[in-house]
Order: sequence, then C-alpha cells, then structure tokens
Amino acid sequence: MEKIKKATEELMSLLKLKTQPVALSYLPQGAEIPSKVRRPRDRKMKATLCQAMTWARVYGWRVAMEREDNLCIPGGLALNLLQSDKLSNHEVLSRYMVEVGWVSPEKAGEQEWYIMDLEYQTLLLEPLPKITREPHLVVFYGDPSQIVKLIHGYAYSTGRSVEARTSGRVACSDYLVAPHLLQAPVVTLPGTGDRVFSATQDHEMVFSLPFTLLGPTLEGLKKAGAQVGSNRYPFAPYMLHQVKFPPIYNELARQLGVEL
Repeated sequence: MEKIKKATEELMSLLKLKTQPVALSYLPQGAEIPSKVRRPRDRKMKATLCQAMTWARVYGWRVAMEREDNLCIPGGLALNLLQSDKLSNHEVLSRYMVEVGWVSPEKAGEQEWYIMDLEYQTLLLEPLPKITREPHLVVFYGDPSQIVKLIHGYAYSTGRSVEARTSGRVACSDYLVAPHLLQAPVVTLPGTGDRVFSATQDHEMVFSLPFTLLGPTLEGLKKAGAQVGSNRYPFAPYMLHQVKFPPIYNELARQLGVEL
C-alpha cells in the first residue's frame, strides 16, 4: 500500500487535483471494515451515494455505505444495494425514470443502465492515499484539462480510447458500475443529483477506472506527450508568435516608427 500512497502523492502533484481520488470497494457480508470509518447512521441520518463520494474526496473520510445508510433510490438500484421482489433493478429503474419525468413514456423501453452484478453488503469509499485494501475502482474528479491528462495516460499505456458515458441521470451507474462491468475506464459528466445533493462543481467531470489499470495509467501520464513538451499540467499555451493588431492602430504605429 505504501507504493500506492507514493504514486498518489506523485499524481496529485502532477495534476494538481483539488480533491482526492477515491478508492471504491464492494465488500461481501462479514468482510473486515477498517477502523475510523464513517457511516451516515452514526450521525442518525441517511445519505446519497454521491454525498458519500464527496465526504471521501473532499473531507478525506473513509465512508461505509450499506442498505440502511442509503437514501438514493436510483443509485441504490444501480449499485444493487436495493432489490425488487418482482422486477429486475433495470426494469424498476427504467419505470422510475419515467414516473419522475426524466424519460418520456414513449422511450421507456429504450433506456440503458449499468446495474451492478455483485452481491455485496458494504460499499467502502476511501481516499486513495488511505487505502487499507486493494479496491475495485478508483474515481477521479477534475476539470476537463485534468481529466484529459488521465485519458492521455491510459491511451499511452494501452493504445485504446476512453468511452464517454453519460445521460445526465443516475451518474453513479456510469462511474461506479460501468468501469467494473466493462473492466475499462469511463468518463462521465456528473448529473443532477451530484450537483444538487453533493456539491459537485460546474467545472467537474469524473474519470473512473478499475484499480488494475491505475498503475499503467499513472506511468503513461508521465510519458504521454513528453517528446513534444506536452506532458505537464497545466497546459502551457504556445506564445512564440507575433500578434496582429486591428488596422486602426496602423496610423499611430506609422507616426511612432513602429512596423506592425
């Protein structure tokens, strides 16, 4: 784990991330929960999954979410924290999106959702520098320039592109479920719930990938674009050009002996 912590420090330095990457683990019943974990029930409350993500990435808390902690019905269905006795989670979620007005009734059957296929009890969120186990996923929040650097790193090491997946609704299906099912990174635009309930900022995007791809992505991040001097963040604008002024400046320049 020390190697991961050191790599995280290097990553934070390279990308100047404003919030910490979050490691996500799906723990089965009976799995050991690390000490000093926060649960919404400890505060006599329930929380959304995106709130838990904010607690982890902004506050630096380890957070454990189980069925009784979760307040978000769509997210709970997508992550398989909730189950219906009669219908599949996909069917229930699709029906719910029509009922609350996010999908037209005519398109009810065309909805696409990633639904977690694991049976588990606890969703553990840990800031990457504080991980106590090898997680399933790592989730990054950043601005478009920071996210594209992560994409550069993955593409350098694998030769592959990164899928952008978003519908503006139930974004946790895209960044907490899809990377696990696809075993590939996903870029997501956080949806309404993230922005209303968990203080996700207007400029933030999400890059989420399986933990097994973190090492190659970080190595690629350091090398991608190095030969042309574009491997650093922030991007350095090219300024070695002569600007052109509007014609109205020409007469003044002539009087002063300046050639524009």
